[in-house]
Amino acid sequence: MTSEIELRRDLPVFEIYAGANGARLEIHPWFFVAGRQYLGTTRVLPPGTGKAPAHIHVGITQHSFLLAGERATYRLGRRTRTLAPGDDLIVEPGVPHTDPYNDSDQPIVVRSLYSPGPVWLLAFARTLGQALRDGKVDAHQELRLPHLLLMLGSPGSVTFAAGIPLPVQRRILLPVATRLARRRGYAPAAGLRDHIFG
Repeated sequence: MTSEIELRRDLPVFEIYAGANGARLEIHPWFFVAGRQYLGTTRVLPPGTGKAPAHIHVGITQHSFLLAGERATYRLGRRTRTLAPGDDLIVEPGVPHTDPYNDSDQPIVVRSLYSPGPVWLLAFARTLGQALRDGKVDAHQELRLPHLLLMLGSPGSVTFAAGIPLPVQRRILLPVATRLARRRGYAPAAGLRDHIFG
């Protein structure tokens, strides 16, 4: 219980990005609670935004909370569920899911924290933030598919599409998608290219 309360409190903020219709992304740098290391984001999701494709995290546990708003919708395994204020969504490594998204007519605030939080997750969050700021996101305020595939195919990735065997993604699909996305001008966030693609 103490950990959950501490994960909901005000956290240090590394960067803040703002987008259309009040969309906002705050990145929380590495911090420790009860001996566990975390990295995460807090997002303001305007109505009808935040829905990304189903995915899994390898070796990472995700904690998500609804900080403001009546509800968020998410999918865990094959079931669609509702995240209400006070709920603690824990996604264990390897479990297919969609992150909490806003299917209501009012803005919501969702925090997602990852433990442990590898550098790749910081790169992903910064890339999403810069795309949000620059208006280069899809209708759900998420990375456009080529940009998303580029990030999933980058070295150190801990996130993969749900339902497709990892060896097929790692050896065939993501390398091809990454090359195509680069040719179309997609790139990770400025300042992270050397780490991600070095």
